[in-house]
Amino acid sequence: MSLEQIAHVEEALLRAARRLPEMAVEESLILRVLTLLGRDLTARMDQWLRTDGLSEIEFRALATVFAHGTDQVCPSDLGTQLAQSPANMTRITDVLVQRGLVTRHNNEQDRRRVMLAITAEGEQLMRDILPLMGAFVRSLFLPFSPGERKRLLFDLKRLSGALDATPLPHRGTDVKS
Repeated sequence: MSLEQIAHVEEALLRAARRLPEMAVEESLILRVLTLLGRDLTARMDQWLRTDGLSEIEFRALATVFAHGTDQVCPSDLGTQLAQSPANMTRITDVLVQRGLVTRHNNEQDRRRVMLAITAEGEQLMRDILPLMGAFVRSLFLPFSPGERKRLLFDLKRLSGALDATPLPHRGTDVKS
């Protein structure tokens, strides 16, 4: 996403506001920029990770299993952490197992519960990727001071809380034609 794209979105919102003055232009622009940033970051990560045979979501899943170290993680817990449906989590897990990056086995205490653990190959892949990923992420935030980064994170958490607490507006059942 470029600053030019953001300018086009802002222009479109301002045009719409001329037709509908009560429109929330600034707030809509913020949300649109966040959405576009998320999509752009995911697309770039997918492109970069393709050389390792991973998608962005598969990488995040593997990184989460890696973060557990020698502990095992349940796919449903992993799905909750990654905001993925059970069906998509099964697909992601299948890919990681087929690649030999994680193992899947039954829990010793509850045979109905499946557990995931990182393999030596998955561990090595994370040790290869994460330093490069860290350098990339740090470079994104070079223009921000430590205080600005903390404030940005604080504000994004506040926005997330507001989203959780705010229901969508109710629309009546009458549809205007």
